[in-house]
Amino acid sequence: MNTRPILDNMNLPLLGMAVMTILVAFVFALAGTAYVLRKARGTPQETKIRFWAKVGWVAFAVYIVGYMGYFYKKAEPVVIAYPFTDGDKALASGHYKDALDDYKSVAAKYPTLGVAHYKLGMLYRVVKQVDGSIAELKKAIDLDPTFAPAYFALGSILWTRGTAMDAQPYFEKGLTLDPKTRQRAFFQQIIDRAKKEKAGLIKPGDSGRPLLSQPSPSSPVAPASGTALPPGENKP
Repeated sequence: MNTRPILDNMNLPLLGMAVMTILVAFVFALAGTAYVLRKARGTPQETKIRFWAKVGWVAFAVYIVGYMGYFYKKAEPVVIAYPFTDGDKALASGHYKDALDDYKSVAAKYPTLGVAHYKLGMLYRVVKQVDGSIAELKKAIDLDPTFAPAYFALGSILWTRGTAMDAQPYFEKGLTLDPKTRQRAFFQQIIDRAKKEKAGLIKPGDSGRPLLSQPSPSSPVAPASGTALPPGENKP
């Protein structure tokens, strides 16, 4: 798995301001150097001023090159070992509490790893903690806007607890990112339904939704009512 800890945690607008500050400093330094040299032309101090001007510009160039090299090195992807093995095993065995604890520890260790929050969101979904699932899936999308499964999962939850219109933007975005997903027909069906709801051709509501899946017997928390999963997703 790859992650970019420097870029993930970076305030990009602030970075832009820093770059602009460097450019403005360069322009003012260049103008100031030209002005001083012109004023000193033909004076006894001209040679000394030119020497120190060269020293200053060389130091400035070395600093910029060094800074850019440091940033480039830190911005390279960092390869980490797959951190979800224990949690996946616990989930496969039906030990949801253990899986939840493991996924939480991974999310705490790698707070900018979107897939960690996706895993948490999907587990919350299995144990019917719908609000927690929505919150984690939204975090996953915020951290990794190109991760299609998070859009599909969030859209499915919003569809089962709301209307097709609630799910439409997430399914559409997910299909843009992953147009060959195996469940494309299902997602497209909900998108088409949302368009009919918006046009007033059908009434938004429960009609056509998947049946409510049964809570897992070893769920670590009490299930929330009124939640369901899309076809084929009743098992963890």
